[in-house]
Amino acid sequence: MAKRAAKSTNLIAGGDVAINRKKGSGALGALAPVFKKAGVGFVNLELPLSRRGKAQPDKILLRGTPEMADALTEAGLDTVSLANNHMFDYGEDAFTDTLALLKNIGLPHTGAGMNLAAARRPSILERGGLKIGILCFSSILPRGYAATESRPGLNAIRAHTAYEAWRDVNEYPGTIPKVVTWTNAEDLSRMKRDINALKKRVDIVMVNHHWGTSMFHRHQDYQTELARASVDAGADLVLGGHAHVLQGIEMYKGVPIVYSMGNLIFDFKIPFFTAASKQTFLFRCTLKKGGVKNPGFVPCWSGDFEKPRILSPRSGKGKDIVELMQGLSEPLGAKIEVRGERVLIKPG
Repeated sequence: MAKRAAKSTNLIAGGDVAINRKKGSGALGALAPVFKKAGVGFVNLELPLSRRGKAQPDKILLRGTPEMADALTEAGLDTVSLANNHMFDYGEDAFTDTLALLKNIGLPHTGAGMNLAAARRPSILERGGLKIGILCFSSILPRGYAATESRPGLNAIRAHTAYEAWRDVNEYPGTIPKVVTWTNAEDLSRMKRDINALKKRVDIVMVNHHWGTSMFHRHQDYQTELARASVDAGADLVLGGHAHVLQGIEMYKGVPIVYSMGNLIFDFKIPFFTAASKQTFLFRCTLKKGGVKNPGFVPCWSGDFEKPRILSPRSGKGKDIVELMQGLSEPLGAKIEVRGERVLIKPG
């Protein structure tokens, strides 16, 4: 009797996509066919796609034209996150235009909606005989961006911040305080319930968090709290973004936690960005009934208004990314190995 083929598919995930150039077609360059060949292709769509809307006050504003969606369809993406701090930069009108556009091109989304129930709704895909559920959350919350029962917004998880003196300031005046962060207990409980409920409906749960501190390679305590709580609730993979630079990878109970994949495309001149903001990668793995297998990443470089480039992990900028990730990840229990042109993530 012939053996049944094992149920599996491969995932390619990228970081933050804020696309705003002359045309969307071709914007992802050599990365588009990589996404298209994947069973599941995923990114965070970091901005609304619309010509309408009222600019929100006192913040960096991002918006792309509807034609930028050509980059998403060309890459054959399977789902996107809308849970980020720029999705409502031009208010409800631009957001509803974005929802309508994604519906028109047949691209599922999660992480924001016309009310909290819609923002919490997962994206569920069937690939390779597997049912895959995706939940997305944002802890980066401009005022008024969190969804409520009656207002559009993000699937929000609030984080709290305190500053503690860690030495005698009489002896050491001007000492920089220790930053302490933790997750809002009510939001954390809601997140765990949603992950647990989704786990009962699907074979694989992937969770994406928009979190952290811009331009910091080091992740914050609340990110660790959220990531591990996600795994404990049933997540098979945790991916993160927002920092605009790379952050480490943790292996927790055998589950990869990728704290930040960096900017995949960011077509805006942001004054505090540096060369580190151009370092990025594609996370890849095989999804099976038992969870994530063979995790790794593909080093990439994302220049200003350029097509992202795939790099060799053995030399130049690609080797720099590998060495950076090794230094960030090894203290978190993840070992980054290079075998030929492949980068593997192993338990440390």
